[in-house]
Amino acid sequence: MQVSRWFHRQLQTSTEGFLWAVGQIARERHYSSPPSGRWSVARIAFHMERYDQLIGLPALRQWLGEPFAMSNLTGSAEGDAALEEADWNNRESHSMQTVIAEFKELRADQLVLLQQFRESAWSEERETLWGPVTLQWVVTKTYQHTLEHTDEILRMYLWWR
Repeated sequence: MQVSRWFHRQLQTSTEGFLWAVGQIARERHYSSPPSGRWSVARIAFHMERYDQLIGLPALRQWLGEPFAMSNLTGSAEGDAALEEADWNNRESHSMQTVIAEFKELRADQLVLLQQFRESAWSEERETLWGPVTLQWVVTKTYQHTLEHTDEILRMYLWWR
């Protein structure tokens, strides 16, 4: 099995699944928090876009020789979450359409990059914000992150009455 091709399919399919799940939530509920008190669909979409912009795509580029720009991150999960929350509060007027369009563009860029890696790159370790991990680990993290938030949105669809 060619790892690049497998991950390309999984990331593409999980992205489509995430976007489909978002589409199942009525537009009038996009900015409302569900009864569970968790994030709204719009907030989750923003989080996904931010992850891909600041972490997912730059992490992939490390394996193509680019440095990871830590300047956009604080170095701590709590600090990064606070920065993201502040950005959300400043961008709240942005439409779901804009956030989703940016997310789709970032994912498309990642899908293009996945096709550029030679097979041996998948097992190469690099120093990342998670410590030393392989390219396979990095893409698995993006895949897992997508599934986690798709699940959260689908739970809203199924149980938010």
